[in-house]
Amino acid sequence: MSSTGFAFANPTYTADNFFTYSAGDIKADAGIQELQETEPIPAPNVDPPVMDLGNVLGSDAVAQIVASGQLVFHCAGDTGGVVKPDPQLAVADALCADLANETYATGLPAFLYHLGDVVYYFGQQQYYPEQFYDPYRNYDAPIFAIPGNHDGVLYSQEPVGYSLQPFVENFCATTPSAAVPSFSRTTMTQPGVYFVLTAPFVRFIGLYSNTGEEMGVIGDDATVGQAQITFLEQQLAAALDARNVPDAPPEALILAMHHPPFTGSSQHFPSAAMLAQIDTCCQEAGIWPDLVLSGHAHLYERYTRTMAADGRQIPYVVSGNGGYYNLARMKTNVAGIKPKPGQHSEPDGQGNTVSLDQYNDTDFGFLRITVSATEIVVVSLGVDPDAAAGTAPATVDSFVVNLANHTVASGSAPAPATPQRPTRRRAHGGNQPPPRPVVPTRKQPGGSTHAGPSRSAAKTGKATPPKRRVGKR
Repeated sequence: MSSTGFAFANPTYTADNFFTYSAGDIKADAGIQELQETEPIPAPNVDPPVMDLGNVLGSDAVAQIVASGQLVFHCAGDTGGVVKPDPQLAVADALCADLANETYATGLPAFLYHLGDVVYYFGQQQYYPEQFYDPYRNYDAPIFAIPGNHDGVLYSQEPVGYSLQPFVENFCATTPSAAVPSFSRTTMTQPGVYFVLTAPFVRFIGLYSNTGEEMGVIGDDATVGQAQITFLEQQLAAALDARNVPDAPPEALILAMHHPPFTGSSQHFPSAAMLAQIDTCCQEAGIWPDLVLSGHAHLYERYTRTMAADGRQIPYVVSGNGGYYNLARMKTNVAGIKPKPGQHSEPDGQGNTVSLDQYNDTDFGFLRITVSATEIVVVSLGVDPDAAAGTAPATVDSFVVNLANHTVASGSAPAPATPQRPTRRRAHGGNQPPPRPVVPTRKQPGGSTHAGPSRSAAKTGKATPPKRRVGKR
């Protein structure tokens, strides 16, 4: 337990124990139809919903980061390991290995910023042990998160009090507390499902883009309301004010949301209306992000948006390959040919130009991001779940954002010295797993409990196999 009350990794390194991976429950879930409608957003716990990294890591750790001249962190989205957990476990192994033998001075990642879809398919509390706490039980750092559509989507008669209730209980608790028996990681105390995280050299604005499978929504309709739009306007203005303080340290601005403003995925769509809302807020505040991160599409993509007004370049990165088993492919043209990175650009409908710089639709992986006073260095690392134990992640892409002149340079950053990941996959043979953790229940309105949706299909053996439902994941 840290001095701030948070705990992260288990004290002793342990192996995976997915011997009984809720197969019946997963099959039953696959036959349940989600409600295709936007949901009200839970109000933040505090106003404004802003938290500082020092409140989680402690002042000594933050002082070390400042002294080192850089902040390093991980980023990934769409990690929930349903159907088969191997991809998520392999990525989690690589993330844990990247924490080995490092200090803040040499590049120790300070945290993981999750881009949503932590738990599939309906974000039920009962799946948090298997899809979140167990895979990252050896990740000795905080995990911040914005919810994805699967973290909040509901199904008919789901026994929860409100959309995102399990996410809020695990990431937006009032105080850090033990969440699941057998795992040390405590709940996080994010001030809301949309919130600002301030840290040395960077300010994150995380948005909740709601439950839609096709398009992201951050507000401006009767159901969602205007609260998140108002929050974005206010926090963009606060970011500009912070930059204008005399002698203030340089601070990059990163926006994060689950649904991607731009994607070429064959299974998902770009969210143009959501992007227009964000653009309006940025124009009115007089400040633009230095980097935009999203998930949802299950692949890696990088776009550069060149703004017509001043020529600034803004990278938009999709990092939705964090462990969900069914990777998406890039769309092809009528001849069945995929676009070539670096050779495809088009207008964005608002007078600017968007170019496809790189993509990878065959590898799982994560981002390693380094922010300093002058630049943002982003390295995309690919992980092969079928590779031999000890195989190091491969560099898929790298680029540098120059914070002074707002330009993006491809391939200019060397890959970090990432340690090989340890052997951490499930054991085989006669080894018996340790007792499975007690699954927490969720309170229904009125105070009764329920461990999740009806499992009648699983109990009777009539469950249908999981459906890929192209375009629905």
